[in-house]
Amino acid sequence: MSKAVVLNPSSPLLQGVQAPDVQVAPEEFYPATRRMRFPMRSIANIAGLGSTDPVTLRQTGIVAYLEIRVTGTIVFGGTIAGTSMSYLWPFGLINEVRLSANGQSNLVKCRGLSVRAMELVTNPRIEDNGLGATFGSTAVTSGTMKFPCDDWGTSAGNSLNPGATVAATGTYTVDLTFLVPVTADAQMLIGSVYAQSSATNLTAEIQWETQANLLTLGGAATFAHTLQFQIVGVVYSIPNVRGRFVVPDLSLFHQLAEFRISGLGQNLNELNLPGTGAGRKLLRLLWNIYTGTAPGQPLPLTAANYNTLGWAYGGADVPEAYANGHQMRAMVYRDTGVDLGANWGIGVWDFASIFALRDAVDEGATSDLRIQLGLVSSPTNGAAQVLQETVFAGPAGA
Repeated sequence: MSKAVVLNPSSPLLQGVQAPDVQVAPEEFYPATRRMRFPMRSIANIAGLGSTDPVTLRQTGIVAYLEIRVTGTIVFGGTIAGTSMSYLWPFGLINEVRLSANGQSNLVKCRGLSVRAMELVTNPRIEDNGLGATFGSTAVTSGTMKFPCDDWGTSAGNSLNPGATVAATGTYTVDLTFLVPVTADAQMLIGSVYAQSSATNLTAEIQWETQANLLTLGGAATFAHTLQFQIVGVVYSIPNVRGRFVVPDLSLFHQLAEFRISGLGQNLNELNLPGTGAGRKLLRLLWNIYTGTAPGQPLPLTAANYNTLGWAYGGADVPEAYANGHQMRAMVYRDTGVDLGANWGIGVWDFASIFALRDAVDEGATSDLRIQLGLVSSPTNGAAQVLQETVFAGPAGA
């Protein structure tokens, strides 16, 4: 028997699910598994803006990714003057995507904007440089997080853009995809979810943003939509090798958890990270700040807006800090190849891209873990959105 095979007959659990016929043998699993793509939820109308669509996912294989597609039309009529899209458009159409699996609730709990940003941060093969778009009233060619295949809303020669006025009445087509990373590592499948059991409970929920937060209608304008969604799973088969089913090491769960903090003020704001503790490792922190009347406008990552930016723990331990927003924006671009700080104002602390296990922050050894956001001036209704990407130990058995 190969030394890498792990047997645990006394506790037939895999991520908390009974799996007595499955053995952990990574070196046998990887050559024999097959990647599959299939619908977890066939295309259907969304429940409605401001509503939630719950989906029970298929109990097959090892789930690595969920791809959510949102497509359809938006129709503006009447007198269009005074109508505009908010800065939540288009990625904020998904207010929150949630994933629960095998007794672990909210393995994913974050905005559509954060899902798109995570894909750009973790996949070095994609970027948005050279792709023209409008952000606010400005035409830009980078830092929008737009893909060539995106349709943010087009009608003849007009388009719907974040923070911009709606140019004309008409029927606007929309087509967006969001790749939700169930796994923390596309090669090793760390944190992927074991789904091939009748005991598996794998559910997703998509909460759609409200109409009021997505757009402002002029006094005589009308609005209607026919939006649909679909969920496709990227799943790896569980192969039978020499008469036994084998899986990779699934001893860790992967989590994307986002929270919002309001009441930010001038100078240093220290935000404690919730849910930290022994057994967890922090892979990445993504954040941005919104100012102004809700839903607000993202605050660009510049020296004029931000001074000290860092992360800290304990009493006064600050392992890494930037003197201003411009310096962090430059490093985010170096790390990701995308200017995330220019328009969306997204900052990234990346502890995992090069040496995940070496550089990840051990939350069990860093008490009172927090992020430091220094603001040059006091924002109007300033609120921070902070996303934590972590891995943590699942129930015994792998």
